[in-house]
Amino acid sequence: MSFNRFYVSIIVQVILIGISTSIFVWTYSQEYMLITRYSLIILWIFQLFMLIRFINKISRDLKKFLLSIKYKDTSIKFNTNKRNPFNELHESFTEILNAFREVRIEKESEYHFFQTSIEHVNVGLLAFNTDGQIKLCNQAARDLLGVKSLVNISSLKRIKPELPKVLEKLKPNHPEILSLKNENKLSKLSLNATNLKIKEETIKLISIQNITNELEQGEMEAWQKLIKVITHEILNSVSPITLLSSGLINIFEENGQQIPLNKLEENNIKESLTGLKVIQNRSKSLSAFVDDYRLSMQIPAPNFEFVSVQEIFKSMAVLFKEELDQKNIDFTWAASENDSIQADKKLIEQVLINLINNSIYFTQNIKKPQIKLAIQTENQQTKIWVSDNGSGIEPEIIDQIFIPFFS
Repeated sequence: MSFNRFYVSIIVQVILIGISTSIFVWTYSQEYMLITRYSLIILWIFQLFMLIRFINKISRDLKKFLLSIKYKDTSIKFNTNKRNPFNELHESFTEILNAFREVRIEKESEYHFFQTSIEHVNVGLLAFNTDGQIKLCNQAARDLLGVKSLVNISSLKRIKPELPKVLEKLKPNHPEILSLKNENKLSKLSLNATNLKIKEETIKLISIQNITNELEQGEMEAWQKLIKVITHEILNSVSPITLLSSGLINIFEENGQQIPLNKLEENNIKESLTGLKVIQNRSKSLSAFVDDYRLSMQIPAPNFEFVSVQEIFKSMAVLFKEELDQKNIDFTWAASENDSIQADKKLIEQVLINLINNSIYFTQNIKKPQIKLAIQTENQQTKIWVSDNGSGIEPEIIDQIFIPFFS
């Protein structure tokens, strides 16, 4: 059993004290044993002293053990000699301290791993308490903020006067972008915060990322998209205008020579006037489109008015006539004089031009290509249909057709 030697020592000392006390009482009936009586008193006092000393030894060892735990001192040694009456107790103390030492070593290893990982990441990490005292600041954060060391966020005033207040007021899940000039280089930093509570102390942890390159790349992509939009819309309009103008030239020229006016038919003049009007209208619409883009830097807001669907369809037929004839595409349209819609004429024409261009492209390998324009009104809704007998849209990409410039 545990502490047997300790129990035996206590019992033996108590028994000896009891025997000494009994003998001392007996000597009172023997008057001639005066010296023995005083000797027993001395022996009894000595036995009490040894018992108290023995118990105090346990108290001192226990206090020593508890203090080593309190101050995390695992270097303290206890006597584990088998002859020692406190051997089993000391062995238990030693086992607990060894286990505590292992836990401490493991904790220090984890902390070292944590610190190494924090220093290794490219994201800046900064943590401070409500007094602004720095609890964590990795190398990435120091590099981004342009400091060699940091004790309190108040020292960041020399970098940017309002920076400490920005960090203190930063709310979780409300990232902010901060412009910071470091070594004559302007950087855009993304700041994101989260609040932690450790041992009744509130800690604010802030991640810092340099997003300068991303923002510059985003601006570049925005400009590229803008240029693509304008180029896309201009080319879609210019291509049929070019073909239409070539067809009109062919009416008045033959083998590079002007055809005499007396040989021109009245129908040729009507077709030419119609074609020129279409070119004029399309040119005006295209110029207005570019102007709107230049002013607003976005797709222009529609200017709604009632427009004739028949007139729009006729314009498309004239605009694409040369290209449709060259590619032997059967182009038909159906709309009555009473068919009208409330729309922006310039924009709806641009939509139809884009759709017809797509239809022309995707029917080029069809034996008898066909493109149809139609209007349908039902339940107080008007639908304009642009259909062809091309290959159609594959099911797996149909969700992407409204992505700009996706084919």
